[in-house]
Amino acid sequence: MAKVWELLDQTYYFIGKKRYREAQSILDKILYMDPQNVDAWDAYIRICTTPNDLEKLKNYIAQIWETRVRDQDYLHATQRFILQRVDERMSSL
Repeated sequence: MAKVWELLDQTYYFIGKKRYREAQSILDKILYMDPQNVDAWDAYIRICTTPNDLEKLKNYIAQIWETRVRDQDYLHATQRFILQRVDERMSSL
């Protein structure tokens, strides 16, 4: 299996080509392996092009945190950071 950084490189390639479905598929794989990967979440934010996409992403973040996240103190801080980035993106659309 490819390393996470290689998968992120592929993701950014697809984002650059506006092939968001392929990018999302890779990001889902990364986040399955490492739900705390801030770089992957940041890339996910980049493929959201509408406020509706970002709302769906917020729900996805909540789902991941409820089902895949451990070590609550650190992870809640990470979740807050990611949600803050989503809100910033929403306000820029």
